[in-house]
Amino acid sequence: MNFPMKIISNFPVAFFAFLLALSAGSHLAHAQSNAIENAAFLTNNIVIAHEGAAVVVKMRMDRMEAMGSQMKLIGAMVRGKKRFDGSKIAGASEKIADHGRKSSRLFPKGSGGKPTQASPEVWKDWQGFTRAMNSMVRSATVLAEAGRAGNKKHASTAYFALGKSCLACHRNYRLKKKKRR
Repeated sequence: MNFPMKIISNFPVAFFAFLLALSAGSHLAHAQSNAIENAAFLTNNIVIAHEGAAVVVKMRMDRMEAMGSQMKLIGAMVRGKKRFDGSKIAGASEKIADHGRKSSRLFPKGSGGKPTQASPEVWKDWQGFTRAMNSMVRSATVLAEAGRAGNKKHASTAYFALGKSCLACHRNYRLKKKKRR
């Protein structure tokens, strides 16, 4: 098995957590992810992931990317580019809400700087940041309910409200992207 992370400190603890998660009967990918996450939070070690990102930074970058993918899926349905499927919208929205609930713990103090796109404002205005994350979770929950109800009009309205909550957070708490040439 190719273990993709280079662990700088407390390798035995991370490895033990990985083995423990595997023995619990979890799926391999889920177990590896949870073991690394738990080891990082329980031991406060410095763990290096792909491209020099600390594991916690890599995990939050992956979560944000996953939320973006779910938004694209939902957006294609509410814009009529794909067939509207309320159950898929509900499922995607629930994933977004779940990621949002778990994401605030992926921003420990000292986890800013390259390669993260998180602005220092996250830690300067922690209360505002957590309010913004909670707003996103509420918006995603409303969208999931509209999807479950099969109501395209309400799902569309809720999708755009969710997009606004994402945009508000990005404006305040994400570094500006450099202009591409």
